Amino acid sequence: MSLKNWGRIAGLFGVVVLFSAVFNWLFVTGSIASAAVIARFTVGAAGIAFWLVTNRGDRPLGRGAFYGAVSAVSALVLVAALAGINYIVVKKAKSWDLTKDRIFTLSDQTIGVLKGLKEPVTVQAFFSGSEPEYVELDSRLRQYKAQTDKLSVEFVDPFKHPGRVKDLNISQSGPRVIVKSGNKESRAKEISEEALTNALIEVSRGSTKKIYFTKGHGEHAVADNTERGLKLFVDNLKGEGYQTDEIVLAEHKEMPADAQALVVAGPVAAFSDGEAKLVKDWVEKGGKLVAMVDPRTQSGLEGAIEGWGMHVGKDEVIDPEAQNPEIAIAQSYAEHPITQPRSSPFALATIFPIARSVSKSPTAPSGWTATELAKTGERAWGETGSLSSGQVKFDPGQDLKGPVSLAASSTKGTESRVVVIGNSLFAANGYYRLSGNRDFALNAVSWVAKEESRISIRPKQRQGNHLFLSAEQKRTMTLFAFDLLPFGMLFAGLVVWQTRKSR
Repeated sequence: MSLKNWGRIAGLFGVVVLFSAVFNWLFVTGSIASAAVIARFTVGAAGIAFWLVTNRGDRPLGRGAFYGAVSAVSALVLVAALAGINYIVVKKAKSWDLTKDRIFTLSDQTIGVLKGLKEPVTVQAFFSGSEPEYVELDSRLRQYKAQTDKLSVEFVDPFKHPGRVKDLNISQSGPRVIVKSGNKESRAKEISEEALTNALIEVSRGSTKKIYFTKGHGEHAVADNTERGLKLFVDNLKGEGYQTDEIVLAEHKEMPADAQALVVAGPVAAFSDGEAKLVKDWVEKGGKLVAMVDPRTQSGLEGAIEGWGMHVGKDEVIDPEAQNPEIAIAQSYAEHPITQPRSSPFALATIFPIARSVSKSPTAPSGWTATELAKTGERAWGETGSLSSGQVKFDPGQDLKGPVSLAASSTKGTESRVVVIGNSLFAANGYYRLSGNRDFALNAVSWVAKEESRISIRPKQRQGNHLFLSAEQKRTMTLFAFDLLPFGMLFAGLVVWQTRKSR
């Protein structure tokens, strides 16, 4: 190959390296004084100078020069287009969540809480930029700020501000995100969406009343962390800003003044007449009740439930569409705030292990309006016979034909609210995390408590895998993906073009 051809290749290399220098200056280093940028400009200029020296006798406007000029202009247009796109992306950022469970999209609950903020809220996050949690937390809080102008965020580097760390009692292993509103403060134990949103709920709530759970009849225990206990359910209620407590109705002549709602979770023994009357009178005076009543038991509340426009069946739901036919699966839902929060369809199935039917009464009592909330598929039925033989089938005229209603709600006026569910195990630890169980249980309590802003489809458990890179690793990846690789391919293409043209 002649010296002129080597000169032309060197010139093409110089032009490509000059483009690379501009790219590095604008998108990688951000500084024209960077050693990498200066080196590229120097090498690029040297390549072009070598071309000028070795090809100084050529006609500047020859065919080769013309094609070279076209290539240079095309490259300039490409760089300008990339710069323009980059500018638009930075100024008007737009993202799409393509993950299977949409783990990078804020939940309905979080959006509702943020849009419902009435007072300014500040978030202090004690993380340095070098910590792996920083990027995820910063991204999430940016999403939060995009939903409301009431939220301000401050990142505090604990290594640069040890005095503030000591004053606020921040530790490496403890909560490091402080949420404040007025004189209220909450600390998020994790950087997950659920933990941050719960902290927001806690500081933005007004006066807090209690959700009482009855005990003394064999109900699920609120502090029990076994499969039968309600600890997960109760912990989630506390996380959403509710206070919870247990109550022995036999010790009270009337409900406590701070009772926001009452939960009856799977009584084994029946309420006494006095206890049933206490609950009935309280509800009809504006009280709020969630009753979870299992099949083959007498709760003592059946008469009161009939008076509220609902009927608890003396049956057990058999669902052939489930792997275990004794587990009823709710597949369709009513248009109700519990099951369609903020017009977001309740798309998840709710799993009710060993359930009974709960339906509207044929004739509604005066003033009460009942709604069947969740139903099985058409193949299910309410079995009224014994299951001891292990052989069951639908008996027309005797069993309840599907779809079978598994839960119902009833209201009177603007205050009295009741939800009756034909199963209690769905809210117990062993089943609570399955499918839509958690949302259904929490939404039922929020609705009876008249806390509609809490009704939502909650954040999913984050299963996404994150790749954390150091600043040097990010720079290296950017350099390879957007500089060395594309400009190397451009140079290779130009060399092939120049070689063929020289033949």
